[in-house]
Amino acid sequence: MPSLRSDKISDLLRKEISLIINKETKDPRLQKLNITAVKVSDDIGIATVFYTMIGESIEKEKSSIDNKVLKKFSGMVRSKLSKTMQIRRVPVIQFRFDESVEYSDNIENLLRDL
Repeated sequence: MPSLRSDKISDLLRKEISLIINKETKDPRLQKLNITAVKVSDDIGIATVFYTMIGESIEKEKSSIDNKVLKKFSGMVRSKLSKTMQIRRVPVIQFRFDESVEYSDNIENLLRDL
């Protein structure tokens, strides 16, 4: 069961990463990122950031960003978070495409066809 502290840090990370994307990112590919959720491990060592792309397909193959770009971006985000957040250790950030939107769309289509 996730702790209350990790839930609070997840919410805070979601807000802060969204602000960084909106205000400080100059790469047009990264400006389209929409943070849908953040899950932090119980020891707050790893934060998995789930994203979708604004204005693009909900399918992973059509709208995901190159992993090299996201890895470089995660380092920049972590650096900026360490300066703004008041926590002892900023977690390692891993970006993952949010497939739940595509999954729910498929379920909705199946139900509609019934």
